[in-house]
Amino acid sequence: MPAPEHPRRSQQDLYTTSSVDFRALYYTLRERSWIVVLCFLVAAASTAAYLLRAPKIYASKSVLQIEQEEQKILNIQRIQQEDLQSLEFLKTVEQTLQNSALLERVLDTNNLVQDARFAPRKGDAPPSRAQLVTKLTKMVEVKLRKGTRLIDIKVEHTDPGIAQLVGASLVKEFLRLNFEHNSMASEVAGEFLMTEARQLKKKLEESENALQAYKEETKSASLEERQNIVVEKLKELNQKVTEAKSQRITQETAYSQVQKLGDNPEALMVLGVVANNPSVLEIKSAIAKQQSEVASLRQRYKDMHPKLMQATSELAEWKLALSKAVLNVPQTIRSAYESARAGEQALEQALREQEVAALELNKQSIRYNVLARDVESDRALYQSVFNRIKETSVTKDIHSNKIRIIQPADRAEKPIKPEKIKVILIGLFAGLGSGFLFVLFLNALDRSLKTVDQTEEHLGLPVLSAIPKFSGTVGEKRKLISADDADSSEAEAFRTLRTSLSMLGRKEDRRIFLFTSARPSEGKTFCSLNYAISLAQQGLRTLIIDCDLRRPMVEKSLLNSNKRGFGVTDYLTGQKDFNSVTHTTEVENFFYLPAGSNAPNPAELLAQTGIDRLIDEALLHFDRVIIDSAPIHAVSDTLLILNRVQTLCLVVRARKTPRNSVKRAVQILQEAGAPMAGVILNLLPRMGGGYGYYYYYDSYYDYGYHGKYGQKPSKDKDSLAA
Repeated sequence: MPAPEHPRRSQQDLYTTSSVDFRALYYTLRERSWIVVLCFLVAAASTAAYLLRAPKIYASKSVLQIEQEEQKILNIQRIQQEDLQSLEFLKTVEQTLQNSALLERVLDTNNLVQDARFAPRKGDAPPSRAQLVTKLTKMVEVKLRKGTRLIDIKVEHTDPGIAQLVGASLVKEFLRLNFEHNSMASEVAGEFLMTEARQLKKKLEESENALQAYKEETKSASLEERQNIVVEKLKELNQKVTEAKSQRITQETAYSQVQKLGDNPEALMVLGVVANNPSVLEIKSAIAKQQSEVASLRQRYKDMHPKLMQATSELAEWKLALSKAVLNVPQTIRSAYESARAGEQALEQALREQEVAALELNKQSIRYNVLARDVESDRALYQSVFNRIKETSVTKDIHSNKIRIIQPADRAEKPIKPEKIKVILIGLFAGLGSGFLFVLFLNALDRSLKTVDQTEEHLGLPVLSAIPKFSGTVGEKRKLISADDADSSEAEAFRTLRTSLSMLGRKEDRRIFLFTSARPSEGKTFCSLNYAISLAQQGLRTLIIDCDLRRPMVEKSLLNSNKRGFGVTDYLTGQKDFNSVTHTTEVENFFYLPAGSNAPNPAELLAQTGIDRLIDEALLHFDRVIIDSAPIHAVSDTLLILNRVQTLCLVVRARKTPRNSVKRAVQILQEAGAPMAGVILNLLPRMGGGYGYYYYYDSYYDYGYHGKYGQKPSKDKDSLAA
């Protein structure tokens, strides 16, 4: 029969809002608070021991400033250029101040090898140079201030005098090393420049000799002037050729027009070139004058008058002269055209000759220009190197002032280490933190079921009751809590179990109960006995049957003896009847049936005979039958008797049984069709200060029997409580 849904489980899901159970974490830390306290005490003791034994450390501080631009005494560029504004330069200075070579100079300058304050002798063998440099490296801390051009230098030592000495010497040796480096660079640069100057001078002489030889070969003192003359003449000829060509085209056009008109004077007079001819213009002027005179004479004389006739004759002669002059113009135009064409050809010939001369001169100038450029470049290089040599000789003795000392090394009056408050806080917090982490680590390793909520969440079954842990369950001694101390919270837990099981269905369907566990030593016998007693106290005739035939504990718990009487095995084998194997107890209405004699193979005995007949006979004489069965993982005996069980309770020992083992047991029982009712969380630790309320039970029991709202009931009345 499947187990009913537990009502509290659905309510619990409604209140689950986070995957992290901070309340469980709080109670876990509280339960193992002794670990936190122990770690805290160990950390406190270690911190105190450290403060007592730690040497006092003094610090000497100095500050350097890197200038953005190097201060110049002369307006001469130095050989070695450095970008003082770059972060790389600042970091380079920072690393140089911690360089081993610089620290060795400090070591030698101050003779620290012989100073017992810095290098105390341990035995006969003095410390090596490498060890002293390493020690000095650990003393020095150089740091560039973020966002500034300041470099802090801190030297730490147990002796404030040594700290100040090393700090001051470190800055001094760094400035000296920087000056030596610049001087050496200038000397090397000067030697290099002298060598280059000699080579460039020799090359310049060779270039000048080659240029002079070419001038002599071409017989020209200066090709540049000849080129200028040729270019000017070429430009002038080109302009004249253009003008001649234009004039020739004009004459050719006019000649072409007069050729088309032929010997017609009147048609020729239409052409502008004919009409504007000087001879024609002169004759036309004379004709106009003569016509005016004829017109004047006609007004004064008649046609036959001699003067009029003479004037008319002269006018006819002029017109005839005009016709002749017009006919002579084409010949004049032809002569002008031929003259213009001849002039154009002559100029073109002169232009071609000049171009040939220019090309020839250009060929000569190519080689000339190459040699001239070589001379100029060699001269410029030589002059530049020569000037650089003079600048180097001037600047090599000038000290570069790009680093300034803002704060010289001081002598510390108070130690900076150990920082007592800081060390104490770190030690105490480290102790608390390590304690918390260790508790969480142990809690993570613990795979057991600790709380009611956790049990229900992992198993998917309701917790019928949580049995609190008490001193009577220690060792082999088993107490019948429900009978011996009926007013205790433990007895109330079994009465809660009785109530929970009674609410699962009708009484007729809930007469046979089986108690089992996943592994041995879970307390299933303890739970089954006390549950049976709680039923007997209710007035029900109750029989508990010990079906754990391999390690029976019912008889031992009731009689406090290892002696075994007749029981289940004797009844199943037919050696004893039911009445002879059933025994009474001191508790009214409570009977027990022990496991009986040792059986060679209990599993085969249960498989062959079964317990049906035993159960049927027990139900005839008793109201309730409680079966204490073997653990699920130990043997398979329990699975052989599930067919007669109406209600199965799985006992789980809190904070001990691994959850995987319990889940596997639940899976086996469910696959076998067991009527799972729920889980009994046994031996749940008691915790003060409300910890029990986390398990839903202790506060209720305190309310019922020890709180201000209840009064402790009598034993007789408790025996009748449901």
